[in-house]
Amino acid sequence: MLAMAFVAFAICIAMTIGVARKMVIGSQAETFGTIWTKAILSEYDRHLLDDYGIMAYFGSDAEVADKIDAYLEYSAAGRLDAHYKETSAELTGYELGDPDNFRKAMRQSFAGNAIESVIGGAARHRRAEPTEVDGSAGELNDAIIGNPVVLDTLPSTGASGSISNDGLIEKAKELKNSDGIKSAFAGTGLDAAFIWRFFGNNVTTPDNAKSYLRNEWEYIIKGSPSDKENLSSCRKRLFVIRNALNLAALYNDPEKIQLIAAAAELITPGPLGVATQLLIAEAWAAIETESDISDLYGNERVPVLKTPAQWKTGLDMVLSSDKVRSKLDDESKAHLDENIGEITNLGGAGNAAAVIREGLNYDEYLMLMIMAVREDVRVLRIMDLVQINMKYRYYRDFNLMEYYTGVRYTIRAEGRDHSFEDCYG
Repeated sequence: MLAMAFVAFAICIAMTIGVARKMVIGSQAETFGTIWTKAILSEYDRHLLDDYGIMAYFGSDAEVADKIDAYLEYSAAGRLDAHYKETSAELTGYELGDPDNFRKAMRQSFAGNAIESVIGGAARHRRAEPTEVDGSAGELNDAIIGNPVVLDTLPSTGASGSISNDGLIEKAKELKNSDGIKSAFAGTGLDAAFIWRFFGNNVTTPDNAKSYLRNEWEYIIKGSPSDKENLSSCRKRLFVIRNALNLAALYNDPEKIQLIAAAAELITPGPLGVATQLLIAEAWAAIETESDISDLYGNERVPVLKTPAQWKTGLDMVLSSDKVRSKLDDESKAHLDENIGEITNLGGAGNAAAVIREGLNYDEYLMLMIMAVREDVRVLRIMDLVQINMKYRYYRDFNLMEYYTGVRYTIRAEGRDHSFEDCYG
């Protein structure tokens, strides 16, 4: 009886020790696992953080599992003879290449700063280099992404979006000044502030960091792998917007309408004078628009709907231009030449020396276009630029899908699974 009692007591002690051992090992696994999770997240890419304020680390399921196993071997060696099996990691859902995860990373990059304050207060600098105002070939605007592998791995591959010029024109009329445009731009949220803070365009840049594409804002609008094509497309769209607004301003100016009617009567007497009036009005708006585009590329402001005092070109400039003369018949040209003195005396001189301090500048007109880009396409093109610049600056094989914003893995210790998960922010 005494022997049986002793054996029973020994068995109870052994079971108690076993249970306590499992509890200690489980507690150790939980403690170590939490530390190792932070260790994985601490391996974030410094270049991503420094350049874009984004926290993400390079890795894969297998690499994370191998690191945890190495930590296990070091930390658990000789501790109660614990039996740990191989770690299994599952990072799916934390890829930085996922637009939702990228948005979260962008939001964290502002570190509590209000988006409105970023747009309102972040300084942008005019580029020192000359620009190609007409969007034609220029060494500075000649960057092309030609590598098919690079193109195929861009986040926006397969995505497309178009912008309505009519919608842009109406929006411009609503947002007549810089305060209005910045308020509306802030209303588009995170994307807008990130673009303003980290990307340059043909006229301004937020910093001196090198980028593969000069025209990054233009890329977000157009999405072409050619820097020149992005610039040219935005210039054409700018022209369409400004031309429509100038034509509206012209028809709202009774004095200009009278000048055009009088000039048309002298050039094409009779019923056909109506067609000449339309020709002169369209040419005048187009020539004024060319002046506006030149001002915008010079980082000057151009009012949305101009007053007569803000009009820079005159009727004499219009009538001597090819835009008018090339479309007149021989008889009308003869009348124009005969009556040029009288037409000139009609007036209609522009105010080329006018200093305009109101209206929108190049950045703000491009903001209008960026706001009109479909939201999902806009964020994908932002991701493109980050990936392109990281390739250009640091790693030729950089791919957002190989970077992660969180970690998830499972350790099996003494027959029990211990799962861990954490992310940035």
